[in-house]
Amino acid sequence: MKSRFIALAVLSFAVVGGASGQTKSADSVAARLQKIEDRQAIEQLLMGDYPRALDSNDWAAYAALFAKDGTLIMGGGSTKRTGPAAIQEYFSARPTPAPAASTAPSACPVPPGGHRSEHVVTNLTLQINGDMATDQAYWQTIVTRDCKSVVAGAGHYEDVLKREDGRWKFSKREIIDDIPPRTAPAPTTSSR
Repeated sequence: MKSRFIALAVLSFAVVGGASGQTKSADSVAARLQKIEDRQAIEQLLMGDYPRALDSNDWAAYAALFAKDGTLIMGGGSTKRTGPAAIQEYFSARPTPAPAASTAPSACPVPPGGHRSEHVVTNLTLQINGDMATDQAYWQTIVTRDCKSVVAGAGHYEDVLKREDGRWKFSKREIIDDIPPRTAPAPTTSSR
């Protein structure tokens, strides 16, 4: 009888312990799945939605990527805008080059006199902690003009992200120019 009681106790412990382990395992799977979904949503924000809004000069879409209290910092801190409305206003006030009229069919992707920019985001590092995240990524701006493409600028982003109304948005985006655009002609060397 005593051995039967011990066997029953061991069996009960195994069943209860196993059920508890399954709950833990299910929680772990759900947490891992959430982290994967969060990472995919953040990658879409950083490497898809953001550069496309920027390259198309869609300032309403660009500003909507920022949280209600989101801050954009540029120019080493000399430019700082907080909130989607202020960010949209800042970019909308800047002159946008008019697209050049095409005079003839061309093999070039941009009509003569026009230009196109493409922002490329790479080398993402991402840390997710619940409804907050931080990331760092490299960026390059490739400009095509007169059938030639050049890297017009390069740098990195340092971001703080947060989930707002179920979507990941920028709480703070700092754009750091590591290779700023050239504003003066390159120095010439004399041949002495």
